[in-house]
Amino acid sequence: MKKLLLHILFVSGFILFNSCVEDNVAPPFTGQLNPAAEMLVYFESQGDFVNSNLAPALIDAQEVNLNLTNYLIIDLRSNSDFQNGHIEGAVNISSDSLYNFMKSYDAGSYPKIILVDKNGQSAAYFTCLLRLAGYNNVYSMKYGMASWNQFFADEWLNVLGDATNIESYSNEDFPRNDLTDLPSVTFDNPNSSLPERVNSRIKKIMREGFQSSEFLPSGDTHYVVCYGMMRLYWARRFIVLEGRGHPPGAILYMDSPDFELKSGKYLQSLPTDQPICIYDYDGQQSACMTAYLRVMGYDATALLFGANQLFYSRMIDEPDLREYAFSSFMINNFPYVTGE
Repeated sequence: MKKLLLHILFVSGFILFNSCVEDNVAPPFTGQLNPAAEMLVYFESQGDFVNSNLAPALIDAQEVNLNLTNYLIIDLRSNSDFQNGHIEGAVNISSDSLYNFMKSYDAGSYPKIILVDKNGQSAAYFTCLLRLAGYNNVYSMKYGMASWNQFFADEWLNVLGDATNIESYSNEDFPRNDLTDLPSVTFDNPNSSLPERVNSRIKKIMREGFQSSEFLPSGDTHYVVCYGMMRLYWARRFIVLEGRGHPPGAILYMDSPDFELKSGKYLQSLPTDQPICIYDYDGQQSACMTAYLRVMGYDATALLFGANQLFYSRMIDEPDLREYAFSSFMINNFPYVTGE
């Protein structure tokens, strides 16, 4: 079927969010104008957070430690984990209650709101969802509590290594799918305004929880996405893992500055009839992109810890990737408190 790249035109009242958006924001898409296309236009007209250098809105533990009285810290871990040790002043909120908490709280009174979890990945996921909902002062603490104190670091340290099937990795270039329609998305109240529909969709995705995978699935059952720079996909020839760049079937989508998972690029090459698993450097950017794709209707999950659990030896060998390789140098010795 011949794919025709169309341009979405705004109509009166099509997208309103307290004020009219710029009428020159009209991302191209393929196929019919449907609810997913409406959301796509909406998100890109509001700054397209996920496809910008702002995403996934990480903040270092050092900055958090210097601003304990200025920032609101929300700990998303279980209550038992929270009681075993948490940042002083943090509030313990479950992810399924997070949206309502933000709606009822004076979020704008804080310069920054920090989401904290075990390893930084679910926090990045929910940070992305809140950013899509308009909470632009929300950040995820990089590497989660693992970066706060050695007491919490095993979550990261125990997973570092190379995949058991590393011998099957290669530098073979696997092509993307052809462009197709956006997913089919339904709303509980289709007659409400677009911002209300979008936020109801975000709230629904938040209630479903962080969608992640501990292990990278096979390219036979999943559409495996490598999201990052070329060097994440292709291994240099001279390193110890010569030519073993990526798992069989993994497909490259570039992040900054190309942002190939946006309209006008290759967003619509993602399948709507097959589960998608995304891996990146350390699981935080992929968690954010997974959140966005799930709002858009794709069946997406993020690989926990990203390439750090796939080819860690290559991460620490390659200069382009080394900054994304978790190590003991990233663990601080900041104080924590126990109990409620």
